[in-house]
Amino acid sequence: MEIFNDPEGYAKWYKIHEKSYESEKRLVSSFNLRDCLDIGSGPGIFHEVIKGNVISLDISIFMLINAPEKEDRVQGDALQLPFRDNAFPCVFSSVTVCFVEDPRKLVKEMKRVSKNRVVICYVPRDSPFGMYYEALGKKGHKYYSHANFVSKRELYEAFTSEGMKIKAIRSTLFFSPNEDEKIDEIREGDSGSFVCVEAVKQ
Repeated sequence: MEIFNDPEGYAKWYKIHEKSYESEKRLVSSFNLRDCLDIGSGPGIFHEVIKGNVISLDISIFMLINAPEKEDRVQGDALQLPFRDNAFPCVFSSVTVCFVEDPRKLVKEMKRVSKNRVVICYVPRDSPFGMYYEALGKKGHKYYSHANFVSKRELYEAFTSEGMKIKAIRSTLFFSPNEDEKIDEIREGDSGSFVCVEAVKQ
């Protein structure tokens, strides 16, 4: 997807929205992730809060060039992961589920290559920011016009259809798109606009 051939522009969003980014980093950090494959990693936006070894996978070589040099970087398709079964202790993804054609296949592939843990962070379609971004997409926004936002129910059903058990759901960003950004709290549940869901194999 050509829109992801601009790592500087992608990273710029996080600099402009630094308070939201800090809230999101704190949420990701709360899961104590270690030794993860990051699917749709981009330039490694959340890698500073993932411990141990991190492997970046992205469909865009331009994104991978800007990922941390010390990490292994693999160009590949999130829906056809080039790894063996049970290859990683942890498989992580942030917002990639919002940009794939088949969210269930993404979950299936994440489960396949994970030894146990799968964590997906995303902006649900039925959240304040999800509705706001979807509206921007309909107006031709550079990124959101290519998004395929999923609802909370759709993601939960994708996990359960693969026989996975949802272990934890936490969220942040409780302010509306019309309010000033702030570093927000983390709460259990999915009432925020940035939600992380951890599921494990049964």
